[in-house]
Formats: sequence, structure tokens, C-alpha cells
Amino acid sequence: MIKFSELSILEMAVLVFITQLIFIWLRTLNLKHVQHNQIILAILSGNGIALAWMISVTIGVSSLLTGELLPIIAHLAGGTIGTYLGMRKLDKHES
Repeated sequence: MIKFSELSILEMAVLVFITQLIFIWLRTLNLKHVQHNQIILAILSGNGIALAWMISVTIGVSSLLTGELLPIIAHLAGGTIGTYLGMRKLDKHES
């Protein structure tokens, strides 16, 4: 099992970047699944959202409390890219 206290700042930043990207991307897709009444896909993406959120928030709060900026920057970057990717995927399905 991963203990966040044993990770370096760079490892935490990479992990938070990835989980935040996944969180925002899945959240964007989840909204579309709910809109189209795709129950199974909404449930699956919702579970992915919850897991990614828990990991990202755990590291994010720890970083805020200790003043580490790199994971916070990774959090913002992952969220930005996740939104972009989720919206692009939605645009392709709308066409």
C-alpha cells in the first residue's frame, strides 16, 4: 500500500496531476452520461471520480498544510488538462 508520507514532493505532484486529470475528465464525461440516462456508464464514471478525488484531496490538503507548492500547481494543471480533454471528447460525440 502507498503511504503518502513516504512519497517525495515530485512523486506527490505527479500523482496529484494524474488523479486530478482523471477526476476532471471523468466528471465531465459523467455529466454527459447522466444527461443521456446512461446509468451503468454514469455509475462507473462516478466511482472513478470518487477514487480520484480521494487521492487528489488527500495529497492536496497535505500540501496546503505543509506549504508545498509543486503538488498544488500539479493539481491546477491536471484539472485544466482534464477539462480540456473531457470537453474535446464531448465535442467529438456531439458532431
